[in-house]
Parts: sequence; C-alpha cells; structure tokens
Amino acid sequence: MIIDLRYHIVSLVAVFLALGIGILVGGSILGVDTLASQQELIAERLENHLNELREENRAVRAELALLENEISIYAQFHKDILPLLVAGRLEGKQVAIVEINRQPLEHNLVSLMETAGAHVVSVTTISNGLDPVGHEKELLALGAWPQASLDQLPSLLAGAIAQSIVEGQTPLVAYLVDKQLISVVGEYGDPLDAVVLIGGGGDAEALPPVRALGFPMIERLQEYGLRICGVEEREAAVSAIKDYQVKLSCTVDNIDTVPGQFALVQILAGQEGHFGVKETAQRLVPLPEE
Repeated sequence: MIIDLRYHIVSLVAVFLALGIGILVGGSILGVDTLASQQELIAERLENHLNELREENRAVRAELALLENEISIYAQFHKDILPLLVAGRLEGKQVAIVEINRQPLEHNLVSLMETAGAHVVSVTTISNGLDPVGHEKELLALGAWPQASLDQLPSLLAGAIAQSIVEGQTPLVAYLVDKQLISVVGEYGDPLDAVVLIGGGGDAEALPPVRALGFPMIERLQEYGLRICGVEEREAAVSAIKDYQVKLSCTVDNIDTVPGQFALVQILAGQEGHFGVKETAQRLVPLPEE
C-alpha cells in the first residue's frame, strides 16, 4: 500500500510538472491569449467528461441497487421454497453427520434433515485431525494395535470411530470424547441409512485429514452398505471434493446454499452424482426423477 501511494504521488507530481512546462513553453510560442483560449477549451472538455462519468456512475448504482434487490428476493424465495421441495423426501431415514477439520454446521444440516423427515442419530466433530500426540500409549492399548506406528494411528482411529457410529460407543471412543479429540452429539449404535461427511477447509492443512481420516471412515462405513455423501461449503479455500470423489459416487460442493442442500436431500433419497458450482460438479442439482 505504501509503495502504491508513493507511486501515485510521484505520478501526480510528474503530471503537474509536465503541465507547468507545457504552459511555459506554450505561452512563449503561442502567446498568452491563445494559451488562455486553449486552456478554457480543455477545461470545458474535462468538465463535460466528468459530468458524463457522474451520470454513468448514477446509472450503475441504480442498476446495482436493482440487482441487489432481485438477489434478496430470490434468496428469500429459495429459503421459503426449500422446505416444500424436501418435505417427506427422507421420511423415516436415519442419518449420521461427521465433521472433519472442525467445520461448523452454519448451514444447519440437522434442521434440513428433520425438515426432510429424517432423524439425525448422531453428529461427530473431529478436532485437530485426531492428533494422538500425548495419548499414544492409551490409544494403542484401547484399540488393541500393539504394532501400529504413530503415523498410522489417526487412520486407525478414524476407522474405529466409523465402526462405533454404526455399532455403538466403545471405550476407545469414550476416551477420545473425554480428551476432547472428538465431540459427539446423539447416540452411537442406532440403525443408520446414510452418513454425511463434511470436509474442505480454510487452509492448506485442512486437506490432508480428508485422505488420512475420511478415507478410512468411508471404507469402514461402506462395509455396512450405508449411503455416504461428501460435502463442503462453497467458499472452502481448500476443497476436499476431488478426494471424496475417489471413494464416493455422491458429493455436494456448496452445502451452505439452498441448491446444495436440495441436492443433498435428493442424494440421500437415492440419486447419484456430483453437484454444486465448482469444476468438479456435473450439475448444479440433480435432475427430476422420472
């Protein structure tokens, strides 16, 4: 910013110096009267140009205000119509939600699932990539992994969490909750139909856990025949969708928007595909079922 400001100051000084020199040279060649006439003509042209710019600015601002109003109307329309579109689509289905990389539920997937008629059995949030440092001995003992290395431990823990989500809480998971490596809302072990994995992140460190944690969880959950969908927010600076698509046939890359939430409900109801607004998406939303 300082460099840019200095540059502009130097540029302005150079312009004024050039004008001053031009006036001196012009006055000596053309005479004072001719120079004054030319100056008045230039000033008039500049004033006219400035007035045109002001009118264009007013027109652009008016158009912007109109567009913002239309966007607001459409946003409210989408918000109001979503419950009508998804009502009853997931009636009776049991869903678990897993947040990798501490993604907040700002888009309120729990409310969305309930509106669609589903019951959210549990919400699991994984903190700090399941960093086992300081807990290695206890975790290896609880997981019965005497030969596992420290590097392997997060993936083993992820698989164990996935198993517990389906079969019920274990002493290992209880330890993870007690040490705040994960948090759990709801109950493990209830019958499940589907799991929603929330990934993506805001920095480069957010992506590795998708492979280290997400892949083992997906592989274990797929053993139970569950429907799994990987999702992330539209503005996730580091996308996990390409990684999810290695293992999953269903993803949504704009889950914080109404189209993304509609797509998720359609996926959990049985449709396949990759939906959203990023280059990894096939379509914005699923096509209507025949």
